[in-house]
Amino acid sequence: MKNVLIVGAGRLGKGFIGETFDNAGWNITFLDKDPKVEEELKKQGCYHVKVHRVDEIQNRVIKNFKAYTCDEKYSVMDDFLEMDVIVFPLYPEDFAEAGKYLSKCLEKFYEIHPDRKLTMISITNKNYLIPEITEDFRKYLSDSAKEWFDSHVVVRDSIIRRSTDAESNTAIDVDTVAVNSLLIQGPVNNDFSDVEWMEVTDKIEMLKDIKVFVVNGPHASLAFLGYYKGLKTIPEAENDSEISEIVGEIVKELTAAIMKEYPITEKELHNLTYFAPAKGILSDSIYRVAYDPIRKLSKGDRLTGSAELCLKHGIKYDAIAKAMAAGFAYSEPKDKNAQKLQQAIKEKGIEVAVPEYTGLETDNPIAVKVIEEYHKLNS
Repeated sequence: MKNVLIVGAGRLGKGFIGETFDNAGWNITFLDKDPKVEEELKKQGCYHVKVHRVDEIQNRVIKNFKAYTCDEKYSVMDDFLEMDVIVFPLYPEDFAEAGKYLSKCLEKFYEIHPDRKLTMISITNKNYLIPEITEDFRKYLSDSAKEWFDSHVVVRDSIIRRSTDAESNTAIDVDTVAVNSLLIQGPVNNDFSDVEWMEVTDKIEMLKDIKVFVVNGPHASLAFLGYYKGLKTIPEAENDSEISEIVGEIVKELTAAIMKEYPITEKELHNLTYFAPAKGILSDSIYRVAYDPIRKLSKGDRLTGSAELCLKHGIKYDAIAKAMAAGFAYSEPKDKNAQKLQQAIKEKGIEVAVPEYTGLETDNPIAVKVIEEYHKLNS
């Protein structure tokens, strides 16, 4: 039987990656830095995933797994040495820590299995991180292990095209929508063609840029605008006529810019971004989608990057600026970066905060427009 290690046993790790590999009959091992995640999984001995497919809702109970914490004893070591694929559903800032911890496991893997190969898959929305992530895993290895790593291990990027949610990272009840594959950068070293929803493809960087703009941009916009109106779920925001109109304009602005910027046909764009309706309604939370506004408003990311494309090609970005302004107004108490952003606005003013967090010059017309829309929200 094949073996997969999932580093990060939160919503996505359990609800998408774990459920998908379990469905294919693989042995699953979870590794997380939060001991509460391991404790909850071991206490229950299983977890539940409600899978919203196009034609049915499946209620799956996942039992075939082991769970470990990143402890000093390296309890995961024996299982690590049997791995074929390692998947990292992590935030970008977590990879350096993961690389440092797992370097000891990789060194041991090289010593025990110098001829075996590994495939490592990064699952995060941020693009162009693979060289940096690869170095996170290489830099603590011995010289001989580095040579082995370079010839026997591949670190590949991916494009997430499904929504997965739960009350918290430790929750054992997870909802997920299964209508699109995870697109994985090729080539890979290990065969996982037996795993549903895993699709190896090329041009991943271009496609990921487009997906982050055209899918994640409007999604984040729904969350920021919905929060401002006191809503709790994405469906509530979608059903709000005012928000729906703004997001519809955002899609038009984005699509026009994408078609100008990238060598992609309308059919290819549709295939990348179309999500077939799933059975039942997965009430994705505004909290999950809006989480970490600093990252979502940063230069080149889903909203600022979208506005920059529009500006480059002479396309209006009025609706995108409204969503960005709502992002700067996002003040969820449970979101530490939302609170950090609000503190910066309070101390420095919105005129300083917008250029600082978007990476745009003070006189950039996008920054000027966002500040104008922010004042409208707060007038």
